Amino acid sequence: MHIVIDEVSKKTKASLVSIPKAVCDEAISRGYKKVGLLGTIFTMEQDFMKKDLAQAGIEICVPDKAERDLIAKRIYEELEFGIVKESTLKEFQDIIIKMQKENEMEAVILGCTEMPLILNSDNCPLPCLDSVEIHINKLIKLAMQ
Repeated sequence: MHIVIDEVSKKTKASLVSIPKAVCDEAISRGYKKVGLLGTIFTMEQDFMKKDLAQAGIEICVPDKAERDLIAKRIYEELEFGIVKESTLKEFQDIIIKMQKENEMEAVILGCTEMPLILNSDNCPLPCLDSVEIHINKLIKLAMQ
C-alpha cells in the first residue's frame, strides 16, 4: 500500500494516512537527524519508508546485508507466529548497538507490525519510533478533530 499511496490518494476522495509520513512527522517533532530502520527486507531495502525522511533531511541507516537477512528471518520464522525469544531480542539489540556506534543514530524505527512484539522503549538501546503506534495515534488525532 505504501508504495502506491500517492497514486491511490489521487484517485479517491477518502483521506489516507501514510505510515511513512506519520513516522517522518514524529521523527521531526522529536528533533531527530539520523535514525535507524528495522523491518522486513522489503522495508529496509526499498525507498517507501525512507523517502519522506530523506526529503525532511533525516538520514536513514539500515543494517548490513547479513543483519538485514537475519532480521527478516526472525520476523518471518518467529515473530509472525507470535514466537518471541530472548536470543532474538539480544540479536536485535546487538544490531542496534552496532548501528548506533557506526552511524551515531539517535533512534530506531520499528518499521513493521511485528517489531513491537520484541522491541519497545523499555528494552531497546535507543528510543523507538514504533510505526504501528505512531500510525494509530495519528488516526486517533485526526478522528478527534
